[in-house]
Amino acid sequence: MLFQKLSFVVALCVLTDCAYINLPGQPFDFQCPAGQVISRVSSVYDVLLEDRQWEFGCRTENVTQTCSTSGYANDFGLPLSYSCPGKKVLTGIRSYHDNQIEDRRFTFHCCDVMSNATTGCHLSEQVNQFNGPMLLEVSAGQAIKGAVSQHDVAFEDRVWKFKLCKV
Repeated sequence: MLFQKLSFVVALCVLTDCAYINLPGQPFDFQCPAGQVISRVSSVYDVLLEDRQWEFGCRTENVTQTCSTSGYANDFGLPLSYSCPGKKVLTGIRSYHDNQIEDRRFTFHCCDVMSNATTGCHLSEQVNQFNGPMLLEVSAGQAIKGAVSQHDVAFEDRVWKFKLCKV
């Protein structure tokens, strides 16, 4: 069973050109270059270290330099529900892990879109199962506005949904 999961993760990385920005248990601080939004979220779970490795992709979109960074959007072990304020969309994520609680806290960096507003927003389907790989690819003309996540102590992991909007 473990071999099948590892084979799937390796195949996923080959297909999606993985470039994880953290090691399990380590913090990360990712931000897209100016004028770009997060267009891809990929993650794999490390069963032994009970944490995720993360990879993000960016795409040029009509965003300005008017940006803000949230405080922590969650406490360890508790639900996360965050939406970028106003007409802002997601351009960065920062997180750190607690090895005793086996969970992460997250902050979000958001920048204004040049259009008057984000429209047609909806919540994605759940993009991962507990301890399973995650892959979200955002279509052109859309951006991530926010995220919703639940932690389960039995799995020591989170499942995720993302709020997507037209820009």
